[in-house]
Amino acid sequence: MKKITDIILKKISKHIDKLINQEVGILTWTLGFLGIIAIRLFLDNFIASTGDFSLISANSLHNILFFLLSFLWLLLILSFLLQIKPFKLSNFFFWSIFLIILPPVFDLIKTGGSVFWSGYLINGWRELLVQYSTIFGNLPSGITYFGTRIVFTFAIFAIAVIIYAMSRNWLKAILGAFLAYTSLFAMASFPSLFTFVYYFFTKSRLVSAVNSVDIAQLLLASHPILGLKVNGFLQESLTFHLNLVYFLFVLAVLGGMLLVSNREKFVAIWKNIRLPQLVYHSGLFFVGIGLGYLAYPNNLNLNIFAFLAVAVLLCSIWLAWLASVVTNDIYDFAIDNISNPERPLQKRIFTVFAYRKFGIFIFILSIFGGLIVSLKFAALLAIYQFLAWTYSAKPFRLKKFVLLGTFISALASLIILFMGFTLLSGDQNIQGLSWRIILLLLISLTISLPIKDFKDIAGDRADKVWTIPVLFGEELGRMIVASSIFISFMLSVFLLNEFKLFWWALFLGSAAFLSVTNKKIKPRQLFWWVLGCVFIFVIILGQTLFVK
Repeated sequence: MKKITDIILKKISKHIDKLINQEVGILTWTLGFLGIIAIRLFLDNFIASTGDFSLISANSLHNILFFLLSFLWLLLILSFLLQIKPFKLSNFFFWSIFLIILPPVFDLIKTGGSVFWSGYLINGWRELLVQYSTIFGNLPSGITYFGTRIVFTFAIFAIAVIIYAMSRNWLKAILGAFLAYTSLFAMASFPSLFTFVYYFFTKSRLVSAVNSVDIAQLLLASHPILGLKVNGFLQESLTFHLNLVYFLFVLAVLGGMLLVSNREKFVAIWKNIRLPQLVYHSGLFFVGIGLGYLAYPNNLNLNIFAFLAVAVLLCSIWLAWLASVVTNDIYDFAIDNISNPERPLQKRIFTVFAYRKFGIFIFILSIFGGLIVSLKFAALLAIYQFLAWTYSAKPFRLKKFVLLGTFISALASLIILFMGFTLLSGDQNIQGLSWRIILLLLISLTISLPIKDFKDIAGDRADKVWTIPVLFGEELGRMIVASSIFISFMLSVFLLNEFKLFWWALFLGSAAFLSVTNKKIKPRQLFWWVLGCVFIFVIILGQTLFVK
């Protein structure tokens, strides 16, 4: 018997080794996972029920995030106990995702055509403790974990067997089974756990006194998200609120996995993020929120989910910017060989093929993040990406034409501002946003954004990208761009009809002018100096507008 067991364990170990040595690309994994989720939704919402079958809804997005996060926890457990880098397990977990479609299949077989409702465990901590200790026992009426319990049990058992087969350590196998069960139970009871944490930090209620009613009031009620209205259906409200949390968790886990699996790539991506531009995009988003508040002050509905929605959209904007960076790096390869040899492609940290796949994945994540909050934000981010693509990529490559490229960048910047504004305006979109502000930003950004081109003069000239610094040289180019920035400061006074800001615009515009024309300030540092002047001016402008 022992020999048979050893043979089986050796075969399991051998197959796992084969799977580990065949990594699955991130796009292949993503498409495969989304395909399995689509089949699961088809089984749950079409085969086993009547009515509309929608792939784009809060519940559908929730399925993607719930199962993805569940698999990521299990992957991290295996990675930790077997001391294998997380991405090395990608092929193994790629084959494991077929488990997702089994619970409804088992339910359909048992019931003859129906799927049991396997809802979340929404209880106080005492009831959860009983359910945890009895392995999903004492469930509330209406909830039946039939197919789900079978698959959960199999997954936990499989984790233990795999760990033992690979390590021959019973303690690790038992610990793996325990951690797997705990992580799956935590996902099944996440609304309760989230509520406990919420009341622990807000101190508005004792955690020990939290019950199902408190959880329902927090997560199932329809809370307005600033100016956005959330669907009033209980299930939609619950999944919408949890989606905000899950998305941030997924980003954190994926980032951590990349750091552990390939520190060199993680550091290269971080160094290549262009921090000034990241700050610039964040600033545009928050300026949009501020303008939205001025137009719709009654829409400032603050709650925990409003802050989470802002965080999700901000992360989605960062991802959109990172995706545009990848596109720019690929099509600026020749330029960066001359001007930016520290970039990931130049240092051969990524191949062009792998870098392109990474960019597509980041783009998908960005759109998905926008979709979690509202379809309109996903659409705006898609438009942003299209503009970024026409700016950098062939056949358009509009950056080659002086001012036209910065006009496209100005339009993309306005999209980010619109996102912040729309978060407050709700169904009004940008109807309440003054045309004066739009015109001011469009003109100012078009004539001022060439400031970013000074660091690429040699590469742009070699690639025939006709920027202001290339056409006029660095010295005269600095004078032209500095004058444009000064004009932008002064233009704000007249277009916004805020003459009280004249002296501030004159002072800060002059400071920005002197910064750009100062040869002691290196081209890569110019953006920070001007951004500082703009930041101070925006604060003063905000105080002026809010005091009215």
